Amino acid sequence: MKALFFDAGPVITLVMSGMQNILKPLKTEFKGEFYITPAVHYELIERPITIRRFQFEALQVLKLMREGVFKIYKKVPQQKVQELINLANKTYSVKGKNIDILQKGEVESMASAAQEKNTAVVMDEHTMRLLLEDHKNLRSLLQKRFHKPVQANKETIKQFCNIVKTRPIIRSAELISVAYTKNLLKDYIPKKRNGKKLLIDSMLWATKYHGCAISNKEIEAMSEYLTQNF
Repeated sequence: MKALFFDAGPVITLVMSGMQNILKPLKTEFKGEFYITPAVHYELIERPITIRRFQFEALQVLKLMREGVFKIYKKVPQQKVQELINLANKTYSVKGKNIDILQKGEVESMASAAQEKNTAVVMDEHTMRLLLEDHKNLRSLLQKRFHKPVQANKETIKQFCNIVKTRPIIRSAELISVAYTKNLLKDYIPKKRNGKKLLIDSMLWATKYHGCAISNKEIEAMSEYLTQNF
C-alpha cells in the first residue's frame, strides 16, 4: 500500500482556504490512496452537515468523496485506538486531573497508518507530533494554555510512543508547497513582478490563518526555498 491518511484539520484548512481543488491532481501525482477514517468522516461531513454555519464546507468534502479523492479506511484497529486515546489522555495533568490532548480522528489516522506500509499522516495539529518527538515542549505549551503547572507522566508517554510506529506527519502547508512545485497552482500566479512570491506567501499564510500549525519563521523559510528553487 501507498497511502496518505488525512486527519480532519488539513482538509478543513484547504476547504476554508479555497484550495481543495489541488487534492485531485495531487492524488494523481502521488499514485496512491488518500484515506480518511470513520471518525474523520464524522468530523468532516456527518456532524458539520447538521450545522448551518458549516454545511457548505461539508458538502465540498462530500463532493471530493464522490469524485474518489478520499476513501474511507475500513480496517481501523479500534482496540488499539482506544488504548492509545486512554494513554494519551493520561500523559499530562494539572493538579492531578488528566488533560485530554488528542481526539479520536487523529488517533485513528495515526493507528491506521501505523499498521500499513508506505504511509504518512496528514495532520495540521501539532499536539501529536510534539507528543511523539518533543514532549517537553508540549508540556511547556500546555502550561501556557492553562496558566498552571503541568505534570508529565514520562512512563505513559513512553508507552504511547512505543505503541505508535511513528509515521511521517505532513501539514497542509507542505501539501500546498508540493502542489506548487508540480505547477498545480500556476494559474494563480499574477502577471506582475514577484508574482510567484506573492502566490507562495499568500497560500502559506492562508493555511496558517485557517488552522495549520506553522510558525512565521517556517513560512519565511519555505517561501524563500520555493521562490529560489521553483
